Amino acid sequence: MSLARAIYDNTLTYLNRVSRIERKKIGQFFTPAAIAEYMSSLSRNSGDVISILDPGAGSGILSAAIIGVLIEKGAKKIYLDVYENNPDILFLLRENLHIVQQIAQNSGVEMYFNVFEGNFITENQFAWTGLILNQKYDIVIANPPYKKIGKDDVEANIMQDIVYGQPNLYFLFMAMGTQLLKRGGECIYIVPRSFSSGLYFTAFRNYFLNRVQITNLHLFTSREAVGGSKDSVLQETVILRAIKENVHLPIIEITESTDDDCYIANRYSVAYDTCIKDDDNSFLFFPTSKEDAQVLDFVNQWPASLPELGYRMKTGIVVDFRETTWMRTDCNEAVIPLLWAHNFHENRVRFPVEVSGKPQYLLNTRETNRLKMKKGNYLLLKRFTSKEERKRIQCALLFEEDFPTYDMISTENHLNYITKLNGRMSREEMFGLFAVLNSSYMDRYFRILNGSTQVNANEINAIPFPESNDLVQIGRAAMHITSLTDTGCDDILETRFLSKISRQAM
Repeated sequence: MSLARAIYDNTLTYLNRVSRIERKKIGQFFTPAAIAEYMSSLSRNSGDVISILDPGAGSGILSAAIIGVLIEKGAKKIYLDVYENNPDILFLLRENLHIVQQIAQNSGVEMYFNVFEGNFITENQFAWTGLILNQKYDIVIANPPYKKIGKDDVEANIMQDIVYGQPNLYFLFMAMGTQLLKRGGECIYIVPRSFSSGLYFTAFRNYFLNRVQITNLHLFTSREAVGGSKDSVLQETVILRAIKENVHLPIIEITESTDDDCYIANRYSVAYDTCIKDDDNSFLFFPTSKEDAQVLDFVNQWPASLPELGYRMKTGIVVDFRETTWMRTDCNEAVIPLLWAHNFHENRVRFPVEVSGKPQYLLNTRETNRLKMKKGNYLLLKRFTSKEERKRIQCALLFEEDFPTYDMISTENHLNYITKLNGRMSREEMFGLFAVLNSSYMDRYFRILNGSTQVNANEINAIPFPESNDLVQIGRAAMHITSLTDTGCDDILETRFLSKISRQAM
């Protein structure tokens, strides 16, 4: 039996005694033995004397796994520092590390460990600020706590230069672990995929990706894969290995498995520059096939973002549970249309549509001025789709003439809408934007970037779009198609851009 499996068996007693609800409160999710073994197998360190950091160690499963690998590689001396501030598990952690220490000694390896009971972030704040130089670890391996914290919490204040919006302990642990890593050292993390895109993580991505080079990414094709029945996490999860080097690597190896045995169902090498965009957003993409890489290259040829083209995606205004006072189910009073996701119908807006609990009207009064939009031409997008739906990006064209008897409209918060920043959006522009966003190219591009079912305005505002003249020409072509399917949109884009690529190559 491997070291990780022996330690995990010891951990089962704790798992059966402490409820998942209690552990969720502190962001504690344990690593299954097979995942710990896989993470450790990614290590390329083979030195005689090795220092390891395991922040948020839990019962010590990851520490045991990596030490087991290092023993097999012939390490002579191992120094281990672990952090764990949950007093309920400290006894088990120390007991497990003594077991690992004895097994290491039986194999002729000196092993020394320190258990730090304090807060990992606060204990290392001076290393983060640079007041002390404390880059001392060859390996950082971690399953960081997944827990949202307040912007005024001590951890967020210490690491405020990478915090924007809602901070989460997991990416603070990733950043601090990287700060403590020696030059040339490696970090191996299992974390939610959410850090790869989104506005809240931009500062962290810029910090992280400017200091390390990612060598490996491992994806789980099922959300339920990680943690099994004991600790399933409703987040798409990724394992990554990176080295603290400035040397630009040519490729990243991407692997996939269907469950927590980490059996490799797919392996693919992709160019580093295809996975990581070198710009202010530092988005991290997860292509898992040649076709995925081709989609990224096809979309990335476009030169501009929506704001650069004079448009912006915004989020629907009305948060329904906060504005019930002003919502109406009929038009017997002075009202304006309130549009929801259920008003989407065959790429257009159908209104009204009676759905229980979803009022179709907003009271038109001075108190609701903050919730109104000027009637105009807009492209609407759903913010949320279900995991099972075929398309993540779903659009609807909203024309000014669709509401001839109203001067204003409003949108519910589960919608996004694209508006022109100056002036009125023409029909050609609307159809051009629709054809791009409704294409399978953009839908697949977004899925490669973002594993969640939420379409964030920040991401759509940041991703590439064709230049203005191309958008207008695409729109004119789309206006002559009877049924604007994703296949029809693909044909328009391929006709324009594949031929352009061919001409440029001549």
